[in-house]
Amino acid sequence: MSDEPLKDENAGVADGDLFARLRCEVEAEISGYVYEVPPGAVGTPFSDKEVQDHLSMMRCALVDPHWEEVEIRDTFEQIQTNIGPMRKCITIAEDENGYVLMFDPIETSYVLAYRNGARLGTFGVRGDAVGCFLAR
Repeated sequence: MSDEPLKDENAGVADGDLFARLRCEVEAEISGYVYEVPPGAVGTPFSDKEVQDHLSMMRCALVDPHWEEVEIRDTFEQIQTNIGPMRKCITIAEDENGYVLMFDPIETSYVLAYRNGARLGTFGVRGDAVGCFLAR
């Protein structure tokens, strides 16, 4: 592989390859998801039916992956500021309530964001794709 910067005419191809890879990874994660409640967890665990319902909702919420700018508000320091740093992430899924599952290429993790009008911001939920989506 060359160390040369990616040329503009190839950017769309490279993005398409990345988008397709992420979509396949998320679909495989949904299909193979096993719900486990860690020892000492607080709260009421989901029933098997609830887990299957949420996985079905996630499948329906998948979108054609695309880049979007999102305000990163994951840390206490970022929350205290008026405006957090902006970052381009890849939108993977969006539900009807405004929750958006994104892939953050800098952190190489999935992150849950919330769309409020024209604003899109994170709020500290990061990890695997299904875990983030279930945290809605």
